Amino acid sequence: MTRNGIRAAYLGVALLALAMPPRTLAEDGIYVGVAVVGAQYGATYDKTVDNTLANNASMLFAGQRLHSDDSTNGITFDAGVLLGFRGSLGALYYGIEVDWTTHQGTVSGNLEGVGSTPLRNQVGENWPEDWELAKDLSYGLTLRIGGDLLFTGTTGYVLAGVRRVEAGFTRTYTGCLLLAEICGPSQFQTASESFDEVFNAFVLGVGMEQPLASVLLRGELRYVAHGSASQLVLFDDLVVRVPTSLEASEIGLGVSMLWTF
Repeated sequence: MTRNGIRAAYLGVALLALAMPPRTLAEDGIYVGVAVVGAQYGATYDKTVDNTLANNASMLFAGQRLHSDDSTNGITFDAGVLLGFRGSLGALYYGIEVDWTTHQGTVSGNLEGVGSTPLRNQVGENWPEDWELAKDLSYGLTLRIGGDLLFTGTTGYVLAGVRRVEAGFTRTYTGCLLLAEICGPSQFQTASESFDEVFNAFVLGVGMEQPLASVLLRGELRYVAHGSASQLVLFDDLVVRVPTSLEASEIGLGVSMLWTF
């Protein structure tokens, strides 16, 4: 979605909220809202260089697999719109909610690689790489169950949900692409590859809600396990396979404003 489309979505929620008549926020019914989240986002990048295929071109590591990995984390910021339904279960309440969220921020790292030459970028070695993973957008379904917190005037809840997270993965490396030959400095080549990744994530968390005038304020702590995504690059001329994988997760603290109608 374009930036103008994102602004239009947020504006639509705001106009709908302003048009709604006042109502007790704890009542059952449909609600809309906006949310912002700050998260500690972590990722692990894993790469294996597979030289075990017949006719592999490596002069140093034919018949071997070389493995390397790197982990990093950073702060990201999210903003989203949501639509939900709230109902009663005796003294408890439940909520079913869908949301659409955009993300800002990336995590990046440097994979050191594995090999026997000083720069580790000959054919068959696990070349060093600069890599970056950026969340783009996500949407999800969340179930909440909660009740009144005694003597506080607020409600507390636990939550579980599923999300689909779309992200962009980029990596850049310098290496030797010559058959059966050790490269000199002038023979190295630099390349960059980009992938559109999709993570099927699982969410757990806790939160509290507090009425304020005609708005319900929500504070929430959640853990999102993004799961993994994999890639495979084939260097056919060199008879080298390079399977790679990503794993990601985050812990986020969010604030939402809800309007019931």
